Amino acid sequence: MIRRPRALQSLALPAPPPEAWLVAGVLAATALACAALFSHAAMFAGLAAGSLAAGVALYEPRAIGPLLALALPLEISKLAFPFLQTRSELGGGLDPTSIVDAGRIMVAMAFAVWLIRPGRARADVIPVSPLTLPLALLFAVFALSSLYAINVSAARTETLRLVFSLGTFALVPFFVRDRAALRWTLYAFVASVAALSVAGIYQQATGTFFWNAGLGLFGERRINTTFADPNHFARFLLEGIVIAMMLWFYVERRVKLAFLLPTMALAILTLVFTGSRGAWVVGIVALPVAVMALPIERQLRLRMLGLGAALLVLAAVAVSAFNPYFAKRVNTFTFGFEAAGARPYLVKAGLNMFSDHAITGVGAGGYQSSFESDYLRYKDPKIKANVTISHTSLVTIMAELGVIGFAALAFLAVRWAWYMRTLLREAPPDLRAAAVGLAMISVIIVFGSQTEGRFLEDPYLWFAAGLAVAIDTISRSPAGRVGAPPDAT
Repeated sequence: MIRRPRALQSLALPAPPPEAWLVAGVLAATALACAALFSHAAMFAGLAAGSLAAGVALYEPRAIGPLLALALPLEISKLAFPFLQTRSELGGGLDPTSIVDAGRIMVAMAFAVWLIRPGRARADVIPVSPLTLPLALLFAVFALSSLYAINVSAARTETLRLVFSLGTFALVPFFVRDRAALRWTLYAFVASVAALSVAGIYQQATGTFFWNAGLGLFGERRINTTFADPNHFARFLLEGIVIAMMLWFYVERRVKLAFLLPTMALAILTLVFTGSRGAWVVGIVALPVAVMALPIERQLRLRMLGLGAALLVLAAVAVSAFNPYFAKRVNTFTFGFEAAGARPYLVKAGLNMFSDHAITGVGAGGYQSSFESDYLRYKDPKIKANVTISHTSLVTIMAELGVIGFAALAFLAVRWAWYMRTLLREAPPDLRAAAVGLAMISVIIVFGSQTEGRFLEDPYLWFAAGLAVAIDTISRSPAGRVGAPPDAT
């Protein structure tokens, strides 16, 4: 073994104590908050929040999970970054926006904490799970597509976005390493749903839009809060409701009544305000399935189903009483599958893209460019809106990545289903309930993306997958078994 000279050892800088990071973060945040009072308020306020988050994360690395859960919904932060722009993530009738936002900055911060103060062996960041190999193959397909894509710039941007997503998948289980970290991460997720539900109700009451104000025109107000697309906001609300339901039987009574129940009630009400027919359909199917999958007694399942049905009916009746647009939105279900948000002409064009480029596809992120240049004849002349982004994720993947991409995704889906089946069979009851919630989030995203787009682009898909790996690791540890609470009754 080669040893450093003693003189060099004496020159090594001592590692700062954990409290120093927290103090530094607070001081930097205070200075930046003061600067925000005088000029560029939004920029300095964002930097202040980032400094405080960095201090907290370096002081306690297990806080990465909750901080990421709080940062992911802040899509509106994309407006601050005029680079690495794409149109495939958001939809909603917006111009291209950056793939950089608060959530991905938090992922980059987690990477920095992994380098500076990991708290465990850095090599553990590579998840030991059946998902690692198919994810590596999927990334290889994305990267290779940038060599032949119709829109090379879009392919490179999409590949970089996938790097952030894979970083989320790897770093979440690295830092969410015990029950406490998992519980606070899920609490933070539910808290973000509660906060944005309140913001959504405020939007509905005042007509104030933080972003994409076109959603409030012509009397058809669709609530989106910090999301660009109300459909994606509705999906987020559904995911939060599922997590709150999974936590219900494993928390104290005061947490149920003061936190989980109000959050579910507010989220259901705000879900109605989004006008997202696709999310309504997915929710009507997914929420009862999630309840029936809970590892609890049948009587408790029926009680939970009754509570959910009552909240849903109450919200629908309350909204329809003073919002005629809601009734009009419900009546559009007579249009069939298209009412949920699907665009048949985009599906037909995508299938023809796949037929013309069957093996490799048109390249990651290339659907819209290919449609506008070669397949515009498929556009339905009866639709006035200039919608040229695919709303059906399965068709998008086939058109952009071809047979090789579809095969890689199918391999990943099979591995994911097998992995979750094993996890649900072996995990203790409380962790099993959380795993059910995460599995349902993936189902909500898969089915929602068939009419609203955003499948692999959805950050919550990767966040949920990372938490599933974390649950697997926790349940296999001795502390995970010892700390398991008794079955809910």
